[in-house]
Amino acid sequence: MITFVPVPRKYLPAIIRYHKLAKALLGLILLLGLALCFLALWLLLWAPNIRQRDNPHWSGIPVLLSGLVGLILLCCFRKEHPGTNRNYFVYAIKVLSVTLSALGAAASFTAFAFAVIHLVSLYSMTCVTSTTVDKTCICQMGAGNDTVTSTQSYHYIDLSCVEVDSILTILIIFSCATNLIAGVLEVWYVYLHWASRYKYTYSKVRTEDNQPTVLTNLR
Repeated sequence: MITFVPVPRKYLPAIIRYHKLAKALLGLILLLGLALCFLALWLLLWAPNIRQRDNPHWSGIPVLLSGLVGLILLCCFRKEHPGTNRNYFVYAIKVLSVTLSALGAAASFTAFAFAVIHLVSLYSMTCVTSTTVDKTCICQMGAGNDTVTSTQSYHYIDLSCVEVDSILTILIIFSCATNLIAGVLEVWYVYLHWASRYKYTYSKVRTEDNQPTVLTNLR
């Protein structure tokens, strides 16, 4: 007769390989998420009429949440508990962490692409101050083009051309760098989870009554 007994805690499988590296990645991801959210709030207050795709709030929020949930997972649940009800709860948080990280990576790379397009467009356009409103800057393709269309121009209602050429450009560059780094770190963290998909194998041991006992993680 074979008896299944729980695995001692020190032999329980870890949540993820390279635990310290994963925590360091999540710490950086959390800081980058905070930076993106702060940048989004700054743009919202400073230039509320800027296009939504140019405001990185939709990438900063998932990055921030993925870092927070990931740190909760690694700090509060260092070990899995195979065959117990607690393991289902840990597994659910693990799936949530990986899902948020994948979502954060996709959002970060998308925001990075939009920021690069915006930045390249600014360098190739000519910006002039509107004749009707002082606090308005219109950037369009070609200096002699008088026709302003939505596909060929950017209309900054809340900003002057000086602010567009200086402060806004710096913020877009910061958004590019932050989103790119966040996306790379998110992919790295997801890869660590993927690399941790190994199965533990335990050897048979003998109990006092000389019956074979199998230790397994039931994964």
